[in-house]
Order: sequence, then C-alpha cells, then structure tokens
Amino acid sequence: MNPAGPDWGGGSRFYLPNEDAGVVRAALGYFRPRARRPVFVGGSGMMLLEAAAGLPRLQRATFVDVADFQCDYFHRLRRALAGCATPGELRTWFADTVYPELCRHHQARGRAYGLEQVLEALRQTFRLRFFFDPAAFRRAQAVVDRVVPVRADIAGHLAATPQAHDFIYASNVPDYLGRDGLAAFFAACRGHAAPVYLLLTSACADPEAVRQAWEAAGYAPHPAAKGLDARNRGLGSPRLARPWNRPGTVHLLVPQDARSTP
Repeated sequence: MNPAGPDWGGGSRFYLPNEDAGVVRAALGYFRPRARRPVFVGGSGMMLLEAAAGLPRLQRATFVDVADFQCDYFHRLRRALAGCATPGELRTWFADTVYPELCRHHQARGRAYGLEQVLEALRQTFRLRFFFDPAAFRRAQAVVDRVVPVRADIAGHLAATPQAHDFIYASNVPDYLGRDGLAAFFAACRGHAAPVYLLLTSACADPEAVRQAWEAAGYAPHPAAKGLDARNRGLGSPRLARPWNRPGTVHLLVPQDARSTP
C-alpha cells in the first residue's frame, strides 16, 4: 500500500460497512453455479455476513483483515449474532455495546450521528437485511459457523491459497496499491480463477494502472458492471451526500475464459 493509504492497523476502524450490500448481493447473483467459497476483505464483517447469508450452497466464507481491531470486532459481532434470538435483540446489542464506541470514534473526527441515523443508514444506504428482517437474520445465523477468519492482507492470503475461493470481494483495497502491488494482487486473484468485485474511488492515484493490472492478469469487466454501479447507494455513489463519501465506480471482473449468467 502506498504511504497515503489508511492506517489499517491503527486509527482506521470500521464498525459498519460503507458500501452497498445490495449491490454485492446482486453481483453474486450473476454467477452460476452460486459461490460456495467466497473471500471478503473484512472491515466490520457485516458485508460478509449479509452476502454469505444469501448463498444457498455455501461451504465456507473467509474473512481476511490485517488489523487486529477488525478481527476482534468481527469475533464480537459473530458471537452476538449467534447469541441473539431476533433482529431486535441484535440491534439492542449494537445500541448498548457498539454504538457508544462508534460515537467516540466519530467525535474524535468531529462528527456526530444519532442511533436512529446509524440504523437507518444500515437499512437504507448499506442495505443490510439481517439486522432487520427475521428471515435474513436466521440465514445469517446459519452461516456463522461456516465463516473462517484470517488475520492477513488480502493479496498475501490469495497468493498463499490458490484455487481456494470462487468469489473475491476486494472492497476498495486497489485504491491504495501501487503498480507492483496491483500486479501481485490481480495475479493472486487469477490463481483462483474467480470473479473479483471491487470499488475504485477518487483515493486511487492511477485508475488506468488498475485497469492495466487486471487486464495483464487476464480479467475483463462483466457486462453487468455498469448496471451495478448505477444502483450503488454506498461509498462511491454520486447520490450519497456524506462527508466521508467520495466519487467512485463499482467494478465486477471475470477471468476472460470464465462463464457467467447475466
């Protein structure tokens, strides 16, 4: 990662997703057979739980994050999800346990959000269903024991486990990779012959270098990528007026010899 990237191991903390889970669910739905062994850049872990809950033949979902805080937070979230009986109980856990930490985190950055604002963002902006819908909650509970947490950087994990994954959610990690890092990342993705979902934002210094790197690794855009980008409500959406948002584009990439169902 370049020196201007976030402090993944220190000050950067993700209690919530900042991307649109509805778009990720839609991306996963384009592929047949459905993904069974996806891998997700971790963050809060909510994106993984939401997306994995919609995969009917899931074998395992791998959570990968380099930051101690994110791995520990995801452990707390999984434990809470497994121990709650309803979405309402999960929201109560969040309000009592996570929200006070989130407030302190926001206050240190000069921001303040009420609990109802946060929950509304989870529902409407990030389109998480398992916090609100009983059926989605039960599906998320059902996959908790099939989640494998890994404390590592995503490129290193992918390079070390070829053919292990059939869908790669990379979030906006490529925003912060230089040319060598991009080449290594996409080469590692290609070792899995798996589709890649990523978001490039204005934090990316050289979007053309990213495109060149995925092409060199044998990737091409999925025909549905533009439609996914148009539906995006989260990070990167031009319709999202939040101080933390920045312009961006959703990319769904497939190995050029792969087949998918648009």
